[in-house]
Amino acid sequence: MKRVSLLRIIVIAAALMSFQPVTAQTIQKPSVQVRLQVHKGFKGDPETWSWTPVIDFRVNGPFSPGGAVSVEYTLPGKTWKFDCNVEQAGVGWLGVRDCGLNPGDEQAMTYTGPVDFKINLRNELENKNATLFSGKFKVDKFHEGVVDLPKFKNNNIFFVNYDWMLPFAYIYDEWVYNWEYPGPLNRYGQAINLSRSHLMAAFSFRGTNKGVIYSKYAAYLYYKGQMVAEAIPESAVCEALNQPESNQDSANAYCRSVFTFQKAILWDKEPGVMEPGFYYEMYKNPGEYEIKVLQNGKLARTAKFTFGSDYKIADNGLVKQNSVGTLRVLVPAQIIGEQDGQWDRNAYKTDAFFGNPLSGFIWP
Repeated sequence: MKRVSLLRIIVIAAALMSFQPVTAQTIQKPSVQVRLQVHKGFKGDPETWSWTPVIDFRVNGPFSPGGAVSVEYTLPGKTWKFDCNVEQAGVGWLGVRDCGLNPGDEQAMTYTGPVDFKINLRNELENKNATLFSGKFKVDKFHEGVVDLPKFKNNNIFFVNYDWMLPFAYIYDEWVYNWEYPGPLNRYGQAINLSRSHLMAAFSFRGTNKGVIYSKYAAYLYYKGQMVAEAIPESAVCEALNQPESNQDSANAYCRSVFTFQKAILWDKEPGVMEPGFYYEMYKNPGEYEIKVLQNGKLARTAKFTFGSDYKIADNGLVKQNSVGTLRVLVPAQIIGEQDGQWDRNAYKTDAFFGNPLSGFIWP
C-alpha cells in the first residue's frame, strides 16, 4: 500500500506540474497543417488549374469572449485573409479547422514557391491585436494525367512540401493524448483522469497517397536490447494527413502516424488488477528505450528516448526551448530505407515548423 500511495502522489504531482494554467495564447506548432485546394480553372481557362490555401491549428491558452482568429497569406502579387471559426475543444486550448475552405475561383493562384502567413488574434473588447504565429510554406506542383497534349499542359496539382517533418518523432504519455483529443475525438472516449497510462509515439512518413494511408505499419519497443511491447494498428492512424487533391496516386503525400503500445504502461494507479506480466511496467524499468518501426515489413524508422525514475519521459528541452507548444517530447527519428521516395534531407534545417527550425536539434 505504501508503494501504491507514493505512486499516486507522484503521478498527481506530475500532472499538476504539466498542466499549469496558460495565461497567454500560443500556437501548438505541430497542429499547424496547411493544405491546398485545387481549382479546376484560372481566369476563365478551365484547363489551367490553380489553388487556394486552407489551414488547421490549435491555440493554447484561454480564449476570452470577443476574441477572433484570422489567417493572412502573402505571396508575390497576392494576399489573402480568412476569418476562422474556433471551437472550444478542450481544457486550456481551442481548435481551428478548415479555415479558408472553398473560396471563390477568383481567389485562386498558379504560383509555386514560398508563401508567408500569419495567424492573428484580435479582441475588440480587450483592445488586443496580436500575431500568434508567423511562418512560411513551400508550394510545389506536378502534372496530372497521361495525355500529352498542349491543351492539358497546365493541368497541375499543387501541394505543400512537408519534407521537414520526417526527421521528427514524438514520444508521449497517453494522458497527453487524451488531453489533446477530448470527447468524440478520443478513440477510447475517456476523460483525462486515467487509472493507468500507455506509451504513445508518432512518426511521419512520405509516399504515395495510397502508400501512406494503407501501408502496414508496426512499432516495437525495446529495452536493453529486448523487445518488451508492440503497437500494431490494423492500418496507419494518420493524425495529420497531407495529400494532394489528385486522382492519381502521387508520391507527394505525408502522414504523421500514431502508435499506441497497449501493454507498455508509464504509470499505474491500480497495480495488481491484471495478472502479473500482462503489462510491461515501464515505471519499474527506467532507462533508455528504443522504438523500431516496420513499414510493409521493412525497417523504416528508429527513435530513442529515456524514461526516468520519476515516471515521466525524460524531457530533452527541445519543445520548451523552441516554444513548440506541445506536451509531447520531440526526439530525432532515424530514417531507414527508401520507402519515402525522393525527399530533401536538409529541409528540417530551414523549413521546420514553417520556417521556424529547432535550435539544438541534432539529427542522426
